Amino acid sequence: MITLYTIPGSSATAARIALDEAGADYELVQVERDDAGNNISPAGYAALNPMGKVPTLVDGELVLTEAAVCCLYIAEKYPDAALMPRAGSDDWARTLRWLTLLTNTAQSAFLRWYYPDQYTSDAAGLEAVQEASVAELARVAEVLAAQIGDGPFLIGRQFTVADGFLAMLTGWSGDLSPGSRWADNPTLAAHYNAVAQRPAAGTTLVAEGFPAAFAD
Repeated sequence: MITLYTIPGSSATAARIALDEAGADYELVQVERDDAGNNISPAGYAALNPMGKVPTLVDGELVLTEAAVCCLYIAEKYPDAALMPRAGSDDWARTLRWLTLLTNTAQSAFLRWYYPDQYTSDAAGLEAVQEASVAELARVAEVLAAQIGDGPFLIGRQFTVADGFLAMLTGWSGDLSPGSRWADNPTLAAHYNAVAQRPAAGTTLVAEGFPAAFAD
């Protein structure tokens, strides 16, 4: 059985959405941190994930980290769930493109906004780090909205693991100032709602502390 190590609302949400959409049998283990951000349980977690982050997915002897990788593994392990287009197809390549943008560019920008002190040693520069991340997130939001169009998903009618990942990030953006939140974009709000209306994904989003819907 798969074990997913997680912190509620973290990037492990995307992997949990994929597991629930696949109807997988899995166990959730919550990683706990002290006030300084150090992992304190479960014991031995650093041996599984030397970076100390979540998610970590364990399937037998296989140990995976990085949310996008976990999502792709789940999609491959449960092909009947159709969480990825056919391997080698144009839509498969497009899904990889958008998932990579989400994890490499968008998620990284969110992390700079949440933890600016990890990206500069100049205490006076924290606000500038956050301002730059908000500007980058705005550009990414425009690109994603143009791709979705009438959607409702990133590649049209098919829900993929990239859509679960995007919904998670749209949920994260609720912590930004009004006008900078991705859900302020009607197309991204409609995308989030389309994901949240799926019984499995919607239940997971709410369980992870995200809204049941955004006004679109």
